[in-house]
Amino acid sequence: MSKYFGEFLVERGLITKDNLVDALVEQVSSTPPLCQIVFENNIFDSQKLFEVFRHQQDHSSDFVSSCKTLGLWSQETQVKINSCLDELRKPLGHILVSRGWIDLKKLTHMLDEFLSQLTIDIPQTQAIATPTIPEVKVSPVTIPVNEDLLETIQPGILSELDETFDEKKKKMVRVALSLIKDNLESDPNVCKKLFSDILKILTNLNDQLAMLALEKITELLGAMIETVSNINSNLPNLSKDRVLTSTQELTKSIDLAWTMKQSILFEATERHFFTDQSQRQIFEQQISSLRGLV
Repeated sequence: MSKYFGEFLVERGLITKDNLVDALVEQVSSTPPLCQIVFENNIFDSQKLFEVFRHQQDHSSDFVSSCKTLGLWSQETQVKINSCLDELRKPLGHILVSRGWIDLKKLTHMLDEFLSQLTIDIPQTQAIATPTIPEVKVSPVTIPVNEDLLETIQPGILSELDETFDEKKKKMVRVALSLIKDNLESDPNVCKKLFSDILKILTNLNDQLAMLALEKITELLGAMIETVSNINSNLPNLSKDRVLTSTQELTKSIDLAWTMKQSILFEATERHFFTDQSQRQIFEQQISSLRGLV
């Protein structure tokens, strides 16, 4: 099992287990309940939400269980709620620094060390000897082509995608972006280091995805890489507002990338995500926003 960043800090002796648990409790307690997130983000309409509340009261069940029983819980719902939770939840690194349990520069150094362990080594495929088969001449046969079947992603690629886009990488990018926003004026050098760490993660992801032939999600990551690289190179000359805007757009982009990943895993095709016109517009707008920052 892979370690999370908090466990990594405990293992290095930089925080105690009590510190970690305390920070996690603050992280959880500062996050609104699911029903509030669903209501405030219009994930369910009022009628559906009322039905869930009534079911909870009648059956003494939790919110998610009631939603599932009523047939209201779907993959799309889960992705939307997770996206909202990620936006609202305080990053662990932010809590640890604000509590005075670890210095920002030390946290950044440890973040870099932790990220260096995220690289996934992809084993080389061993050559397999192919037996010689006598040539047999047959008449050509025309086979009807099913375009949808051709675009269906094979299970092996889905497995690679799920492993590549693990939650740990997403969380570390979001932590780094949050720390940049909080410390932009106080320590630009630390911010530059954090941008370098983000670039390292995104480049690693993009290199691996290039082998999976996923065109759109690779395009999004490429635009993010270009944006981060440009900001990092010109950081001393950029205004605070420009950098803050960039961190906001990058946060939206990393969330969108993971939403696309979930859609691909669920539908076994990249194309399905774009059958929804609103999702297609979100993707195009996000790409445009990133390119506008370069």
